[in-house]
Amino acid sequence: MIELKEVPQEKQQEVKNFCNLNNVPFDEAAISHIVLDSSNILGVSQLKVENGIAEILSIFVKEEFRNMGFGDGLLKMQINYCYRNSISFIKVKKGLNDNFFKRASFVEKGDYLVLDVQAFYANLKCQQ
Repeated sequence: MIELKEVPQEKQQEVKNFCNLNNVPFDEAAISHIVLDSSNILGVSQLKVENGIAEILSIFVKEEFRNMGFGDGLLKMQINYCYRNSISFIKVKKGLNDNFFKRASFVEKGDYLVLDVQAFYANLKCQQ
């Protein structure tokens, strides 16, 4: 069974090992989300919050599991985390995967792509 979940700070070592094996930057102080199949990590994302603004440090899915929606799921978990914690803006440095973030309503602002979290949720169109 595939799960997407937040990783508690005290369990970050497994995420760090995954990042090291896959040459993905890792920040011990960041909030980590993972895609998990049983006990195998398939993908990871990290989000750092400073002064009320969140920055996406990474979203990575192992190559053989790409194009299955896991990256979208990790991004949505990060956006939801910010929404639940009253963080208004999320930024990501340009060049990480600009088109991926632009599809999710991020807009260019200087060296970053930025998402207004409240506007993102206000603009969701739910289908019945």
